[in-house]
Amino acid sequence: MITDAVPLATRAKTQGMVDVSIAIAGATGGFSSDLVVSASGCPVLALTGGILALAVLPAIATSASSR
Repeated sequence: MITDAVPLATRAKTQGMVDVSIAIAGATGGFSSDLVVSASGCPVLALTGGILALAVLPAIATSASSR
Protein backbone atom coordinates (compact mmCIF):
# COMPACT_ATOMS: atom_id res chain seq x y z
CA MET A 1 0.00 0.00 0.00
CA ILE A 2 1.44 3.33 -1.04
CA THR A 3 0.45 6.03 1.44
CA ASP A 4 2.70 8.81 0.14
CA ALA A 5 1.09 8.90 -3.32
CA VAL A 6 -1.34 11.61 -2.19
CA PRO A 7 -0.46 14.47 0.14
CA LEU A 8 -1.79 14.18 3.70
CA ALA A 9 -3.90 17.34 3.40
CA THR A 10 -5.67 15.96 0.31
CA ARG A 11 -6.39 12.64 2.00
CA ALA A 12 -7.71 14.41 5.11
CA LYS A 13 -9.99 16.66 3.05
CA THR A 14 -11.37 13.68 1.12
CA GLN A 15 -11.94 11.68 4.29
CA GLY A 16 -13.63 14.68 5.89
CA MET A 17 -16.03 15.00 2.97
CA VAL A 18 -16.84 11.29 3.15
CA ASP A 19 -17.48 11.53 6.90
CA VAL A 20 -19.76 14.55 6.48
CA SER A 21 -21.67 12.85 3.65
CA ILE A 22 -22.26 9.75 5.77
CA ALA A 23 -23.42 11.88 8.72
CA ILE A 24 -25.87 13.82 6.52
CA ALA A 25 -27.21 10.60 4.98
CA GLY A 26 -27.72 9.10 8.43
CA ALA A 27 -29.49 12.17 9.77
CA THR A 28 -31.70 12.39 6.69
CA GLY A 29 -32.62 8.71 6.95
CA GLY A 30 -33.47 9.03 10.63
CA PHE A 31 -35.57 12.13 10.05
CA SER A 32 -37.37 10.53 7.10
CA SER A 33 -38.17 7.36 9.00
CA ASP A 34 -39.55 9.41 11.90
CA LEU A 35 -41.81 11.28 9.48
CA VAL A 36 -43.12 8.02 7.99
CA VAL A 37 -43.73 6.50 11.42
CA SER A 38 -45.53 9.60 12.69
CA ALA A 39 -47.65 9.85 9.54
CA SER A 40 -48.58 6.22 9.00
CA GLY A 41 -47.00 3.91 11.58
CA CYS A 42 -44.27 1.33 11.92
CA PRO A 43 -45.81 -1.32 9.62
CA VAL A 44 -45.71 1.09 6.68
CA LEU A 45 -42.07 1.92 7.42
CA ALA A 46 -41.17 -1.77 7.61
CA LEU A 47 -43.03 -2.59 4.39
CA THR A 48 -41.46 0.34 2.54
CA GLY A 49 -37.99 -0.63 3.74
CA GLY A 50 -38.52 -4.22 2.63
CA ILE A 51 -39.73 -3.20 -0.82
CA LEU A 52 -36.81 -0.80 -1.22
CA ALA A 53 -34.33 -3.51 -0.22
CA LEU A 54 -35.84 -5.93 -2.74
CA ALA A 55 -35.67 -3.25 -5.44
CA VAL A 56 -32.01 -2.49 -4.74
CA LEU A 57 -30.80 -6.11 -4.61
CA PRO A 58 -30.97 -6.75 -8.39
CA ALA A 59 -28.93 -3.60 -9.06
CA ILE A 60 -26.28 -4.72 -6.59
CA ALA A 61 -26.20 -8.22 -8.04
CA THR A 62 -25.86 -6.85 -11.57
CA SER A 63 -23.00 -4.55 -10.67
CA ALA A 64 -21.25 -7.31 -8.72
CA SER A 65 -21.50 -9.80 -11.57
CA SER A 66 -20.11 -7.30 -14.09
CA ARG A 67 -16.84 -7.00 -12.12
